[in-house]
Amino acid sequence: MCRTNPARPATAVLVLVWALAVPAAGGLISDVGAIPNPFSPNADGVFDSTAVYYSLSEQAAIVLSVADSAGIGFLTLWSGWEDEGTHGHWWDGWFEDSFVADGEYQFLIKAIPEFGPIEEAAFSFVVDTEAPPLLDVEVAPSRFSPNGDGVGDSLMIRFEAGISEPSDQVLVTVLDEDVEPVRLVYSATGVASAILFWNGADEEGAVASDGFFFVKVETRDAAGNADWSGALVDLDTSPPVLGVDYTDTTAMEIRVNSSVAELTGWAYDRAGVVSVEMSIDQEEWTEVAVGRPDTATWAGSVACTSCIPGELDEVLQVFVRGYDGTPTADGRGHVNGPDASVPILSFDVIFDVAPPEHVSSVVSGGDDSFEPGETVTVTSMWDDIGYDVTADFSQVDSEFDPAGVGVSGSTGGYYTITYEISEANSFVPVVDAPVFITAADDFERQVTVEAVTVTVLPAGSDGPTGAVAISANSFEPLAGGKVDITLGSYEGTGTVRVYNMAGTHVRTLESGSPISWYGDNDAGDSVASGVYFLRIQTGESESIKKVAVIR
Repeated sequence: MCRTNPARPATAVLVLVWALAVPAAGGLISDVGAIPNPFSPNADGVFDSTAVYYSLSEQAAIVLSVADSAGIGFLTLWSGWEDEGTHGHWWDGWFEDSFVADGEYQFLIKAIPEFGPIEEAAFSFVVDTEAPPLLDVEVAPSRFSPNGDGVGDSLMIRFEAGISEPSDQVLVTVLDEDVEPVRLVYSATGVASAILFWNGADEEGAVASDGFFFVKVETRDAAGNADWSGALVDLDTSPPVLGVDYTDTTAMEIRVNSSVAELTGWAYDRAGVVSVEMSIDQEEWTEVAVGRPDTATWAGSVACTSCIPGELDEVLQVFVRGYDGTPTADGRGHVNGPDASVPILSFDVIFDVAPPEHVSSVVSGGDDSFEPGETVTVTSMWDDIGYDVTADFSQVDSEFDPAGVGVSGSTGGYYTITYEISEANSFVPVVDAPVFITAADDFERQVTVEAVTVTVLPAGSDGPTGAVAISANSFEPLAGGKVDITLGSYEGTGTVRVYNMAGTHVRTLESGSPISWYGDNDAGDSVASGVYFLRIQTGESESIKKVAVIR
């Protein structure tokens, strides 16, 4: 028979060839196989189809059929002419409106050359859509703490699976909250059961960060069929996160007008908050009341130890720690501490039971004489920060406007007060006019003091002729500061005696003008911070000046 039209319909050719068919002599069909084998036509996206492949030594008409395990064909997969070489055809397991049942099947290949005998070949393959079942999976405990204390340091994972083939695989993987793999704990084939342990380490050997993890146990066969189960676990090595309810959230402080402070706060831990304790010295801890265990609220009280209502304030540093519900060696759970990932909570409680206390005030710049239009700067020191400080220059300026007073606070209880004397001031000249400064605290207690005095002279005046003056109203000896006392028109030797606020004699200086004091006493030691009086004698005249030493 001569093939003259390779493109002619395959059915007509096959009818003619089948009529002339004779037993095959062999050698036309070779290298027959199928991949993947087995395959699983279950639309899960894994090995859903298989490809049968074979090689032809010459051109031939091909009939490719699918047969059952007994070799009885039930589906013609492909027919037509094929050239010499390797060929392949896909089958998705579909037959008569459904997928075929699991089992063993055959690909039957019949090759009919133009010349020579018909040749047949068969290749067996398996359809498998059932995964090896997971019969039982246990993960315990649901919360563990791999911190090396010997309690709850690892996670136990146990499984039983219906493994039927040596190639059936079991995988145990730990996933994080983003479903990203953290650790492949186990991988084996042909194993039906095992007990495993995870110590919380990732693939690099480092203990994973606290959080929720999913332990996934999966079986998979050669056809790609998979079954899985798992459990959510909590890796917890940290104590509770703690917080306190501040009475002033802007200043992050607790200030009370009482000798007892009622404190409240919150504590959170995924394992639950079992207890909360409070201390002042971190040596004696007292348990305080705790609300619900998941996001707990706590409440307790502390009393001042040395405050005196109306006279003396006190600041106490309070410490709070909590215990969570994760098992630990001491049986109490993780606790906040210096070595813990979450430290002990600490905050100050201010027992503000006394009104503001004035320490000292000085006119800055060295001279307390001003002209209209000049700015007076006063540094006023009080016993605490945060006071509402105001100043009254009504005895200095006839046109005094409270809105013109500027006040800025700084650390340590120092307040800087500025005021510009009006050009229309009729109190000119005025000598030693008092400036009143008022400080009010958060509880509306206020104190007013005659803080400083200033002199206002007509414009262009250089001050009283022959007047004694000092170069500064305050200075810092440790920063190289000093105060120079000039004796005006006096040309002789002057004497300066320095006294502290208690009237104790500190230093005596004798020299011609100017006389310098560096903040030391007669023994050469530095004096303490505070206001000092300079008693200045020039001949038969005497004057007193105030100066503040700042450290």
